[in-house]
Amino acid sequence: MQSRRPAPLNVVPGDPEGTTWALPEGAIARLGKGIVLSGAGPKLALPPGGVYFAVQTRIGLWWYEMSSKSPIALWETERGLIASADFSPDGEWIAIANWDGILKVMGVRSGECIAQMKRMEEQNIYARVVFSPDRKWIATANQDGNVEVLDIHQGECIAQMDRGKRDTESNDVSHLEFSPDSKFLAATVHNPKLYSVHDGKLINPDTEGTQTYVWHPETGEAIIKFAGSKFVFSPDSRLIACACPDETLSKTEAADSIYNFISVWEIATGERFAYLTEHSKWGHRIVFSPCGLFLASSASRGEDGEEKILRVWELRKDVQKMVYTDSGKSSKEPFYSPEGVLLAAVDRQDTIEIWNMERREKLHTIELHPKSIDAKWFKKFPHSAITDKKTEVGNIHTSSTLREFACYPDPVLFLPDGETLATKGYRTGIVLWDVVRKQSRETLLKNTRISSFTVLPCGKMLAANVQDENVTVWDAEKPDEPIAEFTETEQAQLIWKTAFAPIGERLAVGSREGTIYLYDFKRNEKLKPLTGHTDFVWSVSFSPDGKRLVSSSSDETSRLWDTASGEQIATFPLDEPRTFMKVAFSPCGGIIATGMFGELRLWCAETLTTLLEIPQPQTQKPYALAFSPCGKYFASGTWWRREEGMAKMTIRLWDVATGEEITTFWGHPTDVQSLAFSPDNTLLASGSHDCTILLWDLKPFIDV
Repeated sequence: MQSRRPAPLNVVPGDPEGTTWALPEGAIARLGKGIVLSGAGPKLALPPGGVYFAVQTRIGLWWYEMSSKSPIALWETERGLIASADFSPDGEWIAIANWDGILKVMGVRSGECIAQMKRMEEQNIYARVVFSPDRKWIATANQDGNVEVLDIHQGECIAQMDRGKRDTESNDVSHLEFSPDSKFLAATVHNPKLYSVHDGKLINPDTEGTQTYVWHPETGEAIIKFAGSKFVFSPDSRLIACACPDETLSKTEAADSIYNFISVWEIATGERFAYLTEHSKWGHRIVFSPCGLFLASSASRGEDGEEKILRVWELRKDVQKMVYTDSGKSSKEPFYSPEGVLLAAVDRQDTIEIWNMERREKLHTIELHPKSIDAKWFKKFPHSAITDKKTEVGNIHTSSTLREFACYPDPVLFLPDGETLATKGYRTGIVLWDVVRKQSRETLLKNTRISSFTVLPCGKMLAANVQDENVTVWDAEKPDEPIAEFTETEQAQLIWKTAFAPIGERLAVGSREGTIYLYDFKRNEKLKPLTGHTDFVWSVSFSPDGKRLVSSSSDETSRLWDTASGEQIATFPLDEPRTFMKVAFSPCGGIIATGMFGELRLWCAETLTTLLEIPQPQTQKPYALAFSPCGKYFASGTWWRREEGMAKMTIRLWDVATGEEITTFWGHPTDVQSLAFSPDNTLLASGSHDCTILLWDLKPFIDV
């Protein structure tokens, strides 16, 4: 079965990489394609046939051609923030759920909306969606862990699944699937331990741990429930198998244990059909044979877990039929061919090997980058490697990886040449972008987690990471030689809110309890901490000469400090307790801009008197601030709030002298977290929680 080619929505001729696809008005480029959403759900929507696939991101749904790994369409950018997606079994439709709680069913070839559903009484995000095999229903799981079944043709909810009484709710559904005959719906729910965000205390100490439910999809009635995960239905929908804990363990021990045994249940009777205890380590995959008479599973064995083992059971006789072992760290992913031949995809990190396990014969070796889209494809759907009844493997092109989704633009900083932009990598490193060519150029500190970094006037970049009680500072060009390392006591509770002094010798690190820790990393010295705040430090910012620092805290005070003496200079005079979400000094250091709920304010940096108050819409929080290098302008960006719906976030350009709004850009679907002007004032870069950077042309609006 071949995949239907998706409608080429938002494609711009002459731009094969999608840098200018679906750009908002005023933007000239988008750097990055938006982060693939985190969480337990699948990130790639994979249709039958494997010719095309769709990637869920925070800016929309990107379509890719499997063979070339090139983007061929970009859907749903008007909403962005894709939460989940799934293809109908025939590949004709795709269901797309968004953070606005709306679920759309769209025709793949037409791009038109076939059905749209929203649970009005449930203002919640669908974290998972899955089609029934007969294409009548869609099962959903929202962020509260509630599972529902929606009728596609009627456009309404027909059942909410009964999970029993729960004192706390969370997004804990990791696997949701209909049985092959559509008569049952199963889900794995984790019932995780939840802790208070205020005092860290355990809210639900009596959690029962990971459970798998099987329900009637039309009534929501629970048929069977048992401890287990990684479930799979038999082809005839009669049985369900899952990884489960050792029954000899206590309830508490079982909830915290590794599920290395296998239970097989008969759904109609609710009775356990088999209990397979031969595996001693974590199981990787469970699969039924096409006839339903055999079950194969893979796991580790031995104290170090390096020996991999694959077992096959004959279920009617409840006996182990075959055992296959392999030394080495490579995992096996068993699967059956349509003719019932047991195969396995063996992950060798840089390659995936397809084996006929019954003949112990290697059929093919596929060269892969370990983080490539192909690697994700084969690990999830190893049977896609089969191209004919002889179980041969087709040629796969594997040049592309998911690097294009890997930036986290907070902060965004221009280098002095004005042609290079620096951002944090999504998890590690500092990504350098070529502004002229509109593409990534290189990554510094590739394997290093970064909390913050800065670009000095000479172009040198410094980076810091805060991990537990440890603070490390690097020259970004020298990953193996930290400039300085500091360790605090456990009571310090350091956080990622950090700032470098512009002169390049000091670092300020916020904490949960309110203390701000200062370090002179050139001299490798701890300086006197700044004490006065009593709660989480929201922002820290040095003046251009590094002699002063502004901080803001959840204790609803903001303070100005002398960094040399470690003493407080003053508290910002406010008419009521408020928290500055963001702070920025003007280039000359004479003005401080602050963003608060519903207001921007400019202050005299010497006297802390108010120069300008600029009211903001009450639904918006100014979260990003930046002055232009010439000091005549400043920009502000807002923070996403669910109350605003799916409206794009605003980026506003202001005149410093008058406080007048010069223009407004509407671009990112979620938080604008960082802003930066180019050295010549002609470009504004905005970095967002969607993990893209938009470049805005300022020449029509300001004097340059």
